[in-house]
Amino acid sequence: QMERLVWETLRRNRLDQPGADPHTPVVIQSFSAEALKNLAALGCRLPMVLLVRRGDEGRWLTAEGLREVRRFASGIGPDKHLVLADPGVVARAHALDLTVTVYTFRSADTAGFPDVRSEMAHYLWRLGVDAVFTDNPDQFPRPK
Repeated sequence: QMERLVWETLRRNRLDQPGADPHTPVVIQSFSAEALKNLAALGCRLPMVLLVRRGDEGRWLTAEGLREVRRFASGIGPDKHLVLADPGVVARAHALDLTVTVYTFRSADTAGFPDVRSEMAHYLWRLGVDAVFTDNPDQFPRPK
């Protein structure tokens, strides 16, 4: 089982507890709810994020879906287009103490924004997401 191998590797390297090594923070991300559930069953208490692709929003981004996610993960990682279409998902997730990390911001796909920096700024400061995945970290917006 892949999850068991991941968990054993983290434990062997003493990275199995939140904050175990401040220079090597571990966040487990997966599109597979089953994989995250299996890790939780093994005793994993590291931050875990369920990645949500387009087409899966009806399963995971509803009030009921988010409540289920909360049982095995600490956050969601939805495709950025899903959050743009339903900005209320951020507040619904936050109400359940779930983090929201949106993916993937890249200069070649700014979803109608003038540039990737302004797109990320919109998600971070207007929509209130906690973090973003980006292919352009050099363009990360700084608060004014």
